[in-house]
Amino acid sequence: MRPFLSIPFLTSSLFLVTAYSMSRDGKDSSFNLKPFTVDLSDGVPHMIDLAERTKLPTNGDYFDPNAGISLETLQSLRKELIENFDWDAEQQKLNELHHFTAEIENQTIHFIHQRSHNPKAIPLIFNHGWPGSFLEFIPLIEKLKDDFHIIIPSLPGFTFSSAPPPTWTVDDTARLFNTLMTKVLGYSKYAVYGTDWGSCVAYSLYANFNTSVRLAHLSFLPFVPLYRAQLAAEGIKLSPLEEFEAQLAEE
Repeated sequence: MRPFLSIPFLTSSLFLVTAYSMSRDGKDSSFNLKPFTVDLSDGVPHMIDLAERTKLPTNGDYFDPNAGISLETLQSLRKELIENFDWDAEQQKLNELHHFTAEIENQTIHFIHQRSHNPKAIPLIFNHGWPGSFLEFIPLIEKLKDDFHIIIPSLPGFTFSSAPPPTWTVDDTARLFNTLMTKVLGYSKYAVYGTDWGSCVAYSLYANFNTSVRLAHLSFLPFVPLYRAQLAAEGIKLSPLEEFEAQLAEE
């Protein structure tokens, strides 16, 4: 594994040394690549019904603003969902984007692929966190479309991607996403971004596929602290608080 490369800003000038190639049709037919349409309308009435039937408490100390969401906010959100939420309009907006699914290693992977009109655009894959989804990156598409080909997959087991087996690891997800980028979409060189749990996937992509991943930007560092035995071997002394925190980390 190579040392982590931190790139705060992904720029075209930095990427010139790693120009990418793409197949003529932009895909590999062996992965059953096909367009995907978001259609969850049948489940919305049930969701609204559940919200209407839910009885919220009227007061309580546990609604202190310092302890989480306030009762007032919760009531307001419930009212908005029941009276004003227009799922059809939201779904239409989602389907204006280019959704696809691909079959990779017996897993169905859902992703958005928005190609830039810029011939020098950088392929950039976004990795969302937990809890989270591809939705959190949609506002960035319009801002980045002039300089980047944007790929936003759903992690295995999230939204429209199939659930992985119990033994699945971050490295497995990274391997699938590298296949998505290089073999399904045909990008031989690309950049990665990760947030929260997606940072673990992004780092694994960089560490294990660094001939393809040329730039990486993480908003969370997926590293665990050294064990107390390792710290002691280095002659590093901990304060009582640090000792307690190190013990918790090991547990």
